[in-house]
Amino acid sequence: MTNEELYQVMKDGFDQVRLNFDQVNQRFNEVNQRFNEVNQRIDRVDTRLDGMDTRLRTVENGISELKGKQNAIAGVRSWITVACAIGAIIISIAVAIFK
Repeated sequence: MTNEELYQVMKDGFDQVRLNFDQVNQRFNEVNQRFNEVNQRIDRVDTRLDGMDTRLRTVENGISELKGKQNAIAGVRSWITVACAIGAIIISIAVAIFK
């Protein structure tokens, strides 16, 4: 094998390696592009979840307010019942005394 033939064989080998490298690089770019698309989709889903979380927190706060108001109304009703019972006792004692 002469030097020129050896040079040509090495040149062809390097060209083949360069071609394979270019193909691998192209596939890597495609994978990287798809990875970026997936990241964008994940970001959109994350944004939607944040929005849902905010709305859910608002609903939970509203429910807490309503439960607090219901408890306050129930407390007032129980005090009204107690006041009526005490008033009835006082009236019955007054009627018994003046009878």
